Amino acid sequence: MKRAESKEKKVEKETEKQDIAALEQQLAEMEDRLLRATAEFENYKKRRQRESAELLRYGHETLIRDLLPVLDSFERAILSSEGNRDYQAFHDGVELILQQMREVLRGAGVERVWPEGEQFDPHRHEAIGVCSHEELEPDHIATVVEPGYEIHGRVVRPPKVLIVRSDTEEPESVEPESEEPDSEKPESE
Repeated sequence: MKRAESKEKKVEKETEKQDIAALEQQLAEMEDRLLRATAEFENYKKRRQRESAELLRYGHETLIRDLLPVLDSFERAILSSEGNRDYQAFHDGVELILQQMREVLRGAGVERVWPEGEQFDPHRHEAIGVCSHEELEPDHIATVVEPGYEIHGRVVRPPKVLIVRSDTEEPESVEPESEEPDSEKPESE
């Protein structure tokens, strides 16, 4: 009986050794997979960082490429005006360049904001003064002094506006800080 018991213990020990060896092998394989996954993730992070840096550096390439013909048009207009003093032709050429510039910006998702007559919104408009207006209610925009611009609905530059004062406010004299206001409303877009 002792022999049978000792043989059983030997078999048990051998089975335990085999189980331990199998578990150690599984552990080694898992450690190897973990190391590989960690290395792959680190490489992925580095690649994403490089791609992000490149995107920041060259992200405007398409817009710049679209603006270069506008720049070329300005240079041609200036060159042609040097030998020719025809103001009307120069004016018409500059208007075409302006239209070209607006088309490029529109293609990039930039829209001109001209909120004349709309309710004033301090999150979207910059009030630079107040005025009286017979046809508009208080807190509405009477005059756009400088147009604003949005890109995909986000304000890039708020329009500078004069708002209709309420009857209780004293009128202020307003001197626009910017250059001459854009007297034309934007083309319907």
